[in-house]
Amino acid sequence: MQKYLEIGKIINTHGVRGEVKLDPWCDAREVLSSLRTVYIDARPVGLAAFRMHQRFALLTLEGVRSLDDAQALKNRVVCALRDDISLPDGHFFYSDLFGFDVFDSRTGRIIGTLTDVREMPGSDLYVVTSGGQEILIPAVEEFEEDVDFDARRLTLRTIEGMLPDEN
Repeated sequence: MQKYLEIGKIINTHGVRGEVKLDPWCDAREVLSSLRTVYIDARPVGLAAFRMHQRFALLTLEGVRSLDDAQALKNRVVCALRDDISLPDGHFFYSDLFGFDVFDSRTGRIIGTLTDVREMPGSDLYVVTSGGQEILIPAVEEFEEDVDFDARRLTLRTIEGMLPDEN
């Protein structure tokens, strides 16, 4: 498992006092509320405060006091230590599943390997790679059945016509 988890990217500055605008790649309100330190380029930076503005998080970082300080952080990825983020029971980070075999309970066979999760407006999509092809499966409760971390296996239930060999 990874030591750091990416939580978003600084896409701009906000105001003239050093606030930065973060495009979050997670549930920012939940994750940021439990953090006191974030990591930029693997260096710890104190998180003094944050607030949500539309779908973005505005961060006040220790040591970042001016527009020039904030501009120097533009396009940087912000990370958190995995151990600093607590998840409710039964929840997991998508990145923990990358490389897992994906078993389809409808067809009774492994259909590929989970290589990515794409964020889309309607729902996230599991990207399952098989034989150089991508199979996209919604990452929603209706398709999800089980995650077995010991066996490194994600069990999904596809619908007819979703798999490339069914078209």
